[in-house]
Amino acid sequence: MQRKNLFAWTVSILFVIYVLIRFVIPYGSMWIMGSAHPLYVPTTLAVMYFSVAALGLAIHITSSRENIDSFMSPIIRFLQGYESGWKQVLRTLMLIAIPLLTGWGAYSIASTEVKTPTGLRIQHPTIPGRFENLVNPLRNPNETMVRAYIKKTGLSSISLAEGKKKLQHKILQDGRALYQMNCRPCHGSKADGNGPMAGGFRLRPINFSDPGTLATVVESYAFWRVKEGGRGLPVESTPWNSVMPTWKFELTDAQIWKIILAEYNTAGVEPRTTEKLQ
Repeated sequence: MQRKNLFAWTVSILFVIYVLIRFVIPYGSMWIMGSAHPLYVPTTLAVMYFSVAALGLAIHITSSRENIDSFMSPIIRFLQGYESGWKQVLRTLMLIAIPLLTGWGAYSIASTEVKTPTGLRIQHPTIPGRFENLVNPLRNPNETMVRAYIKKTGLSSISLAEGKKKLQHKILQDGRALYQMNCRPCHGSKADGNGPMAGGFRLRPINFSDPGTLATVVESYAFWRVKEGGRGLPVESTPWNSVMPTWKFELTDAQIWKIILAEYNTAGVEPRTTEKLQ
């Protein structure tokens, strides 16, 4: 950094870091991964990166008396009002705007707002009709699927029952592999919500092993949530919006069904069964 421009350099670096976190990383990741949506950086992680950068700049500024004087010089000139012309007008406007914006921000944080709720939020929004009657075709493979598997693997000497067990085992192993590759960073290797990225979210991923979470929904509901992600939530689910990605652009339906099987198996719970009217 050039000392005579230390203040301008500091402001410029902080601005560039903000642009990188807010735009370059999300859209760059989208381009690299071939995703249909930007991969946004979690707010907690963005604040952490920005804070570390600001701390590094503060250490550099305070490392010598010359750096401190260089950084403070434009601030002192601004406060003393040695400028003239349009700079003086800009200074006056800023001196008016800064306390007004600060006061407005403090008031917005501290004030309470009472209003009638426009709707009731529900924990489990109503599943859309096109997903309601879906059944996981891989949980109980039919005879056609079993025969195709036996033929493909060359296990013609085994019975249909044994072939079905082997196919179910393979499907579950495929689902576990897909889960570890795509879901583990947030939901954890044990489906307990303690993945390596879980701490970066304001609301941590839920613990699927808790009987009050994944076990309370049918598989078609889980399929909907995985396929459509947080962007597919209806308005009644707000303000607890989910950061779940929309996986329909990355995974096939068969892969999603396999992941759902692995989720329930890893969490040690069973899906809720559809209730039939008598």
